[in-house]
Amino acid sequence: MDSVGRLDQVLRLISRQMAERASRLDAGAAAPSRASATPPSRRLALGALKERVRGRLRGLDPSDPRRQQKARRVFLESVLSWQFGDELLLDRGFEEMIAGVQEALQAHPRLEQRLTQLLYDLAR
Repeated sequence: MDSVGRLDQVLRLISRQMAERASRLDAGAAAPSRASATPPSRRLALGALKERVRGRLRGLDPSDPRRQQKARRVFLESVLSWQFGDELLLDRGFEEMIAGVQEALQAHPRLEQRLTQLLYDLAR
């Protein structure tokens, strides 16, 4: 599977996770502010997102023992801000959102493995 196919799979999981969180928040009490999805016409192209992630990954110190965790964080921040707008990065619930997506990835070892490979390919 090529890197765009892996990226697409990860994007679908993130979108599913976000939809589940949004429906739980809608059903619950007052929720922290949520950014709405950025209209596709105003988003960067998928190729531009890929280049943005690639640039940020290449900026990570290769000798950093936490490099893999930082790479995942860079990827998730980039994809979520691409999907929902940069304002999401300032949302009070952003850390919880990242944690939820990371949990969802851990629940799917095969997908997590594909993300690891995608991050490796992008950083080259």
